[in-house]
Amino acid sequence: MRLTTFLSCCYLLAGASAFADDTVGSIVLEGRGLATSAPEFVYFSVKITSICYESSQDAAAANAEVANRTLAVLNTFKKNERDKLTASGGANILQTETTQIGLESKTICELKWHAENFLNIEIANTKDLPDLQDQVLATVNAAGQLDPSVVAQTFAEIGRPEFHLYPETAKKLRESAQVMAFDDAKTQLTGLNAKCPFSNLRLVKVSPSEYSYLYKIAGERIPVHSTSTPVIPDEMEVQAILRMEWAFNPSASCQL
Repeated sequence: MRLTTFLSCCYLLAGASAFADDTVGSIVLEGRGLATSAPEFVYFSVKITSICYESSQDAAAANAEVANRTLAVLNTFKKNERDKLTASGGANILQTETTQIGLESKTICELKWHAENFLNIEIANTKDLPDLQDQVLATVNAAGQLDPSVVAQTFAEIGRPEFHLYPETAKKLRESAQVMAFDDAKTQLTGLNAKCPFSNLRLVKVSPSEYSYLYKIAGERIPVHSTSTPVIPDEMEVQAILRMEWAFNPSASCQL
């Protein structure tokens, strides 16, 4: 794992007084800090759905057959003690199934049995993701997607991969970014004070830090949820924004 931190550009948010007392002035500065790290694991999910079966047992059996084959494939990608593979059952109920065809809704069956299984895996070796996806798709290919021309059927829905950091790393990045944001705001204040010394300067308010998370691919930032398969981000970036307010006594010889 690599961890880097750096400052973003800084700027002045406001210079007007936030106090009712005209003898007291205030200045609000916004500091920013960035911390980056390579993603540490990828989360991948598969939902197996069986619809329109005559009995609860038939729906569960059809679902389990596809789910077990998929689980066997996912299990081969567990290579790290922190890798996790989980399976959980969903609904097993009577319900009417419909689907949208163009602008029209089509009923596939009425009050038949519906069963679900959810399979999730987290793996540290993110470079295995394309192979994992290929193998899962090959395994569930016979199940296909929902076919409006078929009644009883089982199909799989592949989730979009999500890249993450382990909690302890994310915590370190947030803390590092916050410290850098604090230093950034203080640097701005020092620069302003050098040009226009404040009288009786004191810190009166520090707002809770705001954090944002971004993927970084080939040096470009994109929203964290917009990464599509099979692109793997080079880095995950955590940005902290910290707003600090100082009060001072206005001076006739130095006005903001």
